[in-house]
Amino acid sequence: MMYAWKSLLAGALALMLSAGPVMAYNTTMIADPEQLSRDPTPGEMFVDATVARPLSLVALGLGAVAFVISLPFTLPSHSADQAAKALVGAPTKHTFKRPLGRFISCDEQPDFCK
Repeated sequence: MMYAWKSLLAGALALMLSAGPVMAYNTTMIADPEQLSRDPTPGEMFVDATVARPLSLVALGLGAVAFVISLPFTLPSHSADQAAKALVGAPTKHTFKRPLGRFISCDEQPDFCK
């Protein structure tokens, strides 16, 4: 019984680890071109609020941990700013700046993320 519980927990963690960064960084693959010219549907807003935002929040936490772990390597190479933008900045924008229901990157459509 304990082994099954651990396997289930490991599977859920693996899903969150793989889905969070995908949602946070590859939003252009999810967005359809017509979404640029129309308002989000209630279904898109619901999926964004219940699935994408929580996964993005998990990605933000994991990115922050990865950023701290990478500091001993990025500080000597003067690339800590780039690591911060990629590991913390992008998930932060995706989670908190992007309008609800719009699966478009803030970098691609900055007028939506004011």
